[in-house]
Amino acid sequence: MVPRYRQKTISARTGVTILTAVALLAVVLSLFLSNERHEAKQVVKAFYRYEQAGDFGSSWELFHPQMKKKFPKDVYIQRRAHVFMQDFDVETFEYRLDEAEHLASWSMSGEHKPLQDVYRIRVIQTFHSTFGVFELHQDVFVAKENGKWSILFPYDSS
Repeated sequence: MVPRYRQKTISARTGVTILTAVALLAVVLSLFLSNERHEAKQVVKAFYRYEQAGDFGSSWELFHPQMKKKFPKDVYIQRRAHVFMQDFDVETFEYRLDEAEHLASWSMSGEHKPLQDVYRIRVIQTFHSTFGVFELHQDVFVAKENGKWSILFPYDSS
């Protein structure tokens, strides 16, 4: 005689409980990522509002420490004002942001260690200059440093 094995079955109540827990976990994770995505996008909006107003000192304050190391504040203010105000011959610009994309890790350049949980947001700036209307597309990256979201630009290591 062959022994008969009883298959364990999950009761309907247990199945519903498990599915509810999984769904609740998915909702919580979704809200957490959605909130982080929103916070990252708000930092980029603040950065470009300062840039629009020509307040390059305040926009510099939103930089990640790696960016602050690359551009001392006075150098950034001088170069940014020179490019926008003098070279482009504009007083301000419009901008729009694409959706924030979560990246598990990203590095500003080959010389920097990768940062975790970074958001990439494409920024499109529109300039009305003496040379006509043109757009500048740039990927901007946002990472948390010491609990605070900050801005980074990508750089080729060459």
